[in-house]
Amino acid sequence: MKDITIEERAYAKVNLALHVTGVREDGYHTLDSIIVFTDIFDRLVIQKIGKNGLSLTGEFSKTLSVKKNTILQVLKLFQNELTDRFFINLEKNLPIGAGLGGGSADAAAVIRFLVNYYTIPMPSLKSISKIGADIPACIASVASRVEGIGEIIKPINITKIDVWIVLVNPRIFVSTSSIFQKVTQKRNEPLNPFSDFNNTDQFIDYLKSQRNDLQAIAVNKWPEISYVLHTIEETQGVLLSRMSGSGSTCFGLYKSQEIAKKAANYINKKNNKWWIQFSKVN
Repeated sequence: MKDITIEERAYAKVNLALHVTGVREDGYHTLDSIIVFTDIFDRLVIQKIGKNGLSLTGEFSKTLSVKKNTILQVLKLFQNELTDRFFINLEKNLPIGAGLGGGSADAAAVIRFLVNYYTIPMPSLKSISKIGADIPACIASVASRVEGIGEIIKPINITKIDVWIVLVNPRIFVSTSSIFQKVTQKRNEPLNPFSDFNNTDQFIDYLKSQRNDLQAIAVNKWPEISYVLHTIEETQGVLLSRMSGSGSTCFGLYKSQEIAKKAANYINKKNNKWWIQFSKVN
């Protein structure tokens, strides 16, 4: 590869529904989840250089550790297949501990870059999942049903669905492990069966009949998450509100960009210290 600079984007992942279906002998919980992606992203600028390195910029970079970052873990995973080394600047635009898969999305962006620009096979899902459970799904960054511990990925066709999303994070860091430690009901029903969704209303009706099994745990520990959800529910035209994944980000779904933008403005007037973004659902 020539000495060029490449930009990769790590798109925010949102769990529209998440059911805890069991727990394995190694302690990992098994899940059944519907995930989608947005146009909101971390930006990675990758340069070929003498040795691997990482710098951090962006709104949410201050609390990140360079040494423990998933990006360097991915580069280490490929070190035996690569003679080139890379310096990467991560512009951290996504909040951390937020249920948006940020660290996994960053790692996935590096894997996409290495697989696309070098003739290197994709590492095993098992080795990837050890770095982050969301990484396999984030590599493709398409709407999917994700099962197991993140290694079973089934893409969902949402081309007939036109939905916009407002993301709201109260700037609370939520540790994934701390949430799963509080899960008492470990064997819940999986997602209801579904096939292709023919329109937006059908998609929303289906999602309303599902849940996030981690939401009540997070709300109990951080009551402000409940206030975020209540604020989203007050917005005009909201179709569904819920927390994403195990983190503190909550979302509202809307039928158009205009309605979503108005909702984001309303929420910002309620609390302009929250992180608030809106995007098309992809």
